[in-house]
Amino acid sequence: CALSFLRATNKGYKFKLASNMKGHGKFDDVVLEYVNENDRISHIFLQLKSKLGHKITEQKLLAETGDFSLRKYYDTYIEIEEKFNCSEEGVQMDGGIDESLFIIYTNADVEQKLKSETVIDFSQAEFLMTGGSVLQFNEEEHKAIYEHLQELPKHREFLSRFRIFYSQAN
Repeated sequence: CALSFLRATNKGYKFKLASNMKGHGKFDDVVLEYVNENDRISHIFLQLKSKLGHKITEQKLLAETGDFSLRKYYDTYIEIEEKFNCSEEGVQMDGGIDESLFIIYTNADVEQKLKSETVIDFSQAEFLMTGGSVLQFNEEEHKAIYEHLQELPKHREFLSRFRIFYSQAN
């Protein structure tokens, strides 16, 4: 929270910040809502995983349970998406899901075969970096991930908004 607060303040963002936010499932550790450079409301949902000395593998991502199970993060993504589309007062979130990022932020490394050579634009959340790198899935290099989730109706949207910030500072 302190890092998010300082970095958002230094960027000059108008923002709201929450920690352990109820109703945000696996992305409840840090929730940042801010007005971006295009005067649109954006969100960053962070799940923090301190796993020094661990490696995130494809097998762990494809597992049904565990700290890095994509399936459980997908389920939370769908729950949060419903909050953007809900008409109930007090439940609806401002902005849109298309202006949101869902990030696992960890000091763990990622196995080599998952690392991508494709350059990605992560400028929306680059102010959160503490070294390390970012993994964003793409269909060419991560076929097994896409195939594993293909029965889920919004898996492409989820994967396009999902990042793993790995090898971050302890």
